[in-house]
Amino acid sequence: MTTPTIIGIAGGSGAGKTTLAKALVDRCNGRALLISHDRYYQFMPCGNYDLPEALETDFMIAHLERLRSGHSADLPVYDMISNSWKEETELVHPHPIIIVEGIFVLTLPQILECLDFKVYVETSDDLRMDRRITRDAKEKLRSKSNVIQEWQANVMPTHKELVGPAAAVADLVVSGDGDVGEIVGKIKEILFHNHL
Repeated sequence: MTTPTIIGIAGGSGAGKTTLAKALVDRCNGRALLISHDRYYQFMPCGNYDLPEALETDFMIAHLERLRSGHSADLPVYDMISNSWKEETELVHPHPIIIVEGIFVLTLPQILECLDFKVYVETSDDLRMDRRITRDAKEKLRSKSNVIQEWQANVMPTHKELVGPAAAVADLVVSGDGDVGEIVGKIKEILFHNHL
């Protein structure tokens, strides 16, 4: 098997990273594997999960290295309600394309070193907050006021300091409220021309 091409997709909370990543996987017809950095969250006593240290990044890197070298990997399954890993894991196998998505994917040097192509999803703060409110109400059973409070206290400071500036290292910056199909087509065109 040839060495996989690893694509990083980053952007702020609610930017549309996961939607884009899943659409890209779908369009790669079984040739792509999606790994979310969110899988590697760990319990934070301070309650702030919008920090790089809230994630076991070295654990993810170890899994990426296994997959890149042609070995399977047991990925953790994170439970957002309990803020902990479940007992079961998910066994994944090497694919020609590995897509890694998360807010810090273009921020942390140890992840950047693994990436062959980098995408940043840029979306307005208001739209991102609206999406976060909707998602957290559904997936984490949280109130709108609670989500807004966390947004102001944790999400936006981290975005301004670490996440937003990462757009500068991206090979491609796309709009998080653009046509996902068109964006996927553009990414594939670039990748097949330059990398695959």
